[in-house]
Amino acid sequence: MTEIMLQHLIGKRVFDLDGKPVGRIEEVVAEASGTELLVKEYHVGAFALIERLSAGEIGRTLLRLLGAVRGQELAVPWDRMDLSSMKRPQITCRIEELRPPRSEVPHQF
Repeated sequence: MTEIMLQHLIGKRVFDLDGKPVGRIEEVVAEASGTELLVKEYHVGAFALIERLSAGEIGRTLLRLLGAVRGQELAVPWDRMDLSSMKRPQITCRIEELRPPRSEVPHQF
C-alpha cells in the first residue's frame, strides 16, 4: 500500500492520456477501513475547489459568471489516477469515462 501526504497532492495539475491538463486536484474522498483511510476518488476542477472551500452556491454562481462549466468538475476513481509522478499526476482513462462528483461521499479531505 502506498502512502502519500495530502498536502503534496492538493492543487496538483492533472493531465489526461494525451498530456492535456484536466484540472487540479482539489478534494480527496476517503473511507474509513479499520484504523486506515482508503482513498475512493479524487475531485478535480474549478467546482471541486469551491467544494473544498465550502463556498456553496455563491461560489458556484460566481464561477458560472466567470465562464466555468459545471461539467468541469470530475470525480476520478482511485484506480484511474496515476500518481507514479507526483509532479505530473495523470488519469488513466478518457475524460468521457469520468463523472461529476456526487454530493453523498463518505469523507472529504
